[in-house]
Amino acid sequence: MPRRLFLPLLLALAAPAHAQPSPTTTVERAGDAIVFRGRIEAGSAARFRELLREAGVGRLVITSHGGLVDAALDMAEAVVDHGLDVEVPQACLSSCANYVFPAGGKKRLGHSRAVGWHGNMAHVLHLQQTGQASWSEQEIESARRLERREQAFFQRIGVDGFVCWFGKIAPHNVDEFYSLSPRDMARFGIVGVTVADGVAPAGAPELIAADPP
Repeated sequence: MPRRLFLPLLLALAAPAHAQPSPTTTVERAGDAIVFRGRIEAGSAARFRELLREAGVGRLVITSHGGLVDAALDMAEAVVDHGLDVEVPQACLSSCANYVFPAGGKKRLGHSRAVGWHGNMAHVLHLQQTGQASWSEQEIESARRLERREQAFFQRIGVDGFVCWFGKIAPHNVDEFYSLSPRDMARFGIVGVTVADGVAPAGAPELIAADPP
């Protein structure tokens, strides 16, 4: 489980900055919104930033199961820089949940489990430090670099990054993804969240947040 979580994140180091979005990912303008569907990677993040140069963009509408840490942080920083609201009609998971979602001003969810967390780079380092996982020194050095960047971003937006991984440890010990209510998100600094009346799919449990350390 930890290796499946971690190794895809390290691919951010090898992703070329000029890459094109994958064929299954679309990033397009629709009225005052940029509509993003698919994987967060160098090409799709670059396309998002390109569209942001157009006048009149006020929202990011995103459906994504995540992607690369560096690319997601690039998107998240651009969301903050441009003061965008973020809407999640269906799903925003992994690095989308960690960085892009909390970057928004107003945040609107299509249903109560639209955002799902399952760990971040601080969690990866925790696993290594506690002996629950073992990676090479090169991998851990890469993780440290990414963790420094994510921590700087969380400090910028006033969010406690523990929101990304507290559900993976006792007493919760969630195997996969977990979701939070807007009230519990606010305990970690994620504010301005509203939820529409959409039906939440079965799957990710909704936790009651542990107190931030």
